[in-house]
Amino acid sequence: MLVNTIEKMTKVIPTIVDDDLSKFDAYLVDARRWLKREITGSDLYDLLETILVAVLPEEPTDEQRAAFAQNADLLALAEAIIAYKAYFEAIPFIDLIGTSSGFAVTRTDTKAPASKERVEALRQATLKSVGETIENLLEFLEEHPDYHDEWKGSPAYSMLSDTFILTVREFRKYAQFDGSRLEWIKLHPQMMNAIRLKIDPRISPELSDQILEQLRDGDLTDKNKAILENLRFAFSNFTIGNNELAESYLVRVRNVIMKKPDDYPAFRDSDLYASILANTVTKNKSENSIFRAGL
Repeated sequence: MLVNTIEKMTKVIPTIVDDDLSKFDAYLVDARRWLKREITGSDLYDLLETILVAVLPEEPTDEQRAAFAQNADLLALAEAIIAYKAYFEAIPFIDLIGTSSGFAVTRTDTKAPASKERVEALRQATLKSVGETIENLLEFLEEHPDYHDEWKGSPAYSMLSDTFILTVREFRKYAQFDGSRLEWIKLHPQMMNAIRLKIDPRISPELSDQILEQLRDGDLTDKNKAILENLRFAFSNFTIGNNELAESYLVRVRNVIMKKPDDYPAFRDSDLYASILANTVTKNKSENSIFRAGL
């Protein structure tokens, strides 16, 4: 069971001065479930449980040492998320006790309950730490594809693999976004709207899907690399509603693929490109008819 001692909690959050893990038990259960459901998926979470009890052989090889250390890093990142998430949920209730006449707060001769403002400030700081530790875990997983088979069934992996930008840190390079990782995850519907309603109709669903697949597989072609930067600017700014700026970047992408459609066969062979050609022919015929009529 991940985060199963108070020492693990205090290692992540040194401000915890308690020696009793039981007051966090309910919040730890919820945090473990949340991590499994939203971030790791069942298979990767099961692997974490296996890593938790793993031991090195008596005479390990260098390869075994490296793998053990890497697994330990992964476990530490996952347990940090659980600790922070549980602490975040527990903060408002840590000093609450039930009495026959209602709820009361614990008070001692040397300690008084913190003000509502300080408690809220602590919660917000902890929430920020939750987001940062999630980002650290996701970046670790992105950099270590040997865990991807176990990770593929998770919502987080699906989200990362169906957009043009993989992390919130990368997203911030292309658009003004000051929110947390959790807030960024909540933008996923807007991200998909940006792709399907804004970008696909301009570059074709075929080219869009091809780029997404190549990003997942890590084999982006040179031609697609050439338009990816502008595509990411367009995608990120559409996501946050900065449509005018996003459109200006998307125009750049469209100009490139229209100028050399043979460099982008997914676009060239699409219904969108066929429609563009048909409309161009119709327009030219109309203009020629007017010219011949002397108008």
